[in-house]
Amino acid sequence: VREPKDYEAPLCAQIGGDWWFPEKEDHPAGRIDAVHAKSICRRCPHQSECAEWGIKNESFGIWGGLSEKQRRVFRRRRRIITRQEGRSA
Repeated sequence: VREPKDYEAPLCAQIGGDWWFPEKEDHPAGRIDAVHAKSICRRCPHQSECAEWGIKNESFGIWGGLSEKQRRVFRRRRRIITRQEGRSA
């Protein structure tokens, strides 16, 4: 899987903003940011590749339309530990 920095014109880079790292998804403002980020991800040609990157490498933010909680579920099922999770354990 390529790193997101190697994607050709991902929508998140074209649009910009901080929506991909909502403070807290349980907070109304964070929930709005997450919904907005996910709607952009759904239109991106790199969504599945980015989601896979996020599952394997990222503990924070929205990656490929998946939240932190959603990626944790995938990691648990696949027994994947990210670099960030490995450091905190």
